[in-house]
Amino acid sequence: MYRVLLLLILTSLVHAKQPSALIDGSSHYGVWSERFDDEDQNILSLVDVLKRSSTGEKLIALAHKKAQGEGKNLSDLIKAGEVSLTDTTLVRRFYPDDPDSITYKTKSTVFINREHRLKDALLDLSHELTHYIYRENFNPYTLNFSLREFIQSTIEATGGEVHAFVTECQVMRELFTEDFSKNYLCQQIIDSKGNLSLVKASQLFYQVGDLYPKMKELLAKKGIFEDLHFLSHKKAKFISSAYGMPYPLAAYYEYETVLKKVCDNDKKRLAYMRQEKNAQSRSPASVIKLATQIEKKCAIAPSSPTSFL
Repeated sequence: MYRVLLLLILTSLVHAKQPSALIDGSSHYGVWSERFDDEDQNILSLVDVLKRSSTGEKLIALAHKKAQGEGKNLSDLIKAGEVSLTDTTLVRRFYPDDPDSITYKTKSTVFINREHRLKDALLDLSHELTHYIYRENFNPYTLNFSLREFIQSTIEATGGEVHAFVTECQVMRELFTEDFSKNYLCQQIIDSKGNLSLVKASQLFYQVGDLYPKMKELLAKKGIFEDLHFLSHKKAKFISSAYGMPYPLAAYYEYETVLKKVCDNDKKRLAYMRQEKNAQSRSPASVIKLATQIEKKCAIAPSSPTSFL
């Protein structure tokens, strides 16, 4: 996952999908990525169909605007892939001869499973574009990169998994009304007024089933169990296919994975800075500051929550 200039890849958690029918009501509509020989044409065709939904039309407009700001078009942003996910890459650059000077740059690519039929591809696209448009970029190199914030932002924050799932249900409601009325998970989050509820969806995402005791133990050791008040022992409804576990635990694991890479990168930068210090016979405050940050952030080696699965 690393390149010479310390590239850190942060991948959104992939959600499991329900099998479903298609936009014209038929039982078969073909694989979306095989309609034309050209991949860009397939992507633009998928985009055009999503625009038939008012929610989808808004998503496409916002994604287009954001992509333009990054010097890209929708064909640059959206690609066919092995699974549907949004890859956000954070590139941190510094040079050995000037390790105090750091620049950060983020870039994203939305991948849609090339094997999906049209309906599932449309729902995936609405889900992933919600991540791309709304999820706030975060910098794991900061001292306030905390486990609690990471779990909550991954699941509950604007652009997180709950927001993306609710958006997906809304697109299903607008494009595939009959299927929406039969979709168990979407029906579970409808409130008394008939609206799709973010709160109800959040409650579903925090259900971890038999893993609840271990999850409670992990979070209690970190001192944040009381902060995750939606956590429940009810049967898990959503499993991250990126990690094969319920979302709260998947977010815990991703945090530990990212933190380890951040610590490795910071230690590497500190080594460069110390070399510079020795060469110049001085002790810059930046060296002391970074060493203190590493000690505070990386004192406890990340554990592996997969050990009890």
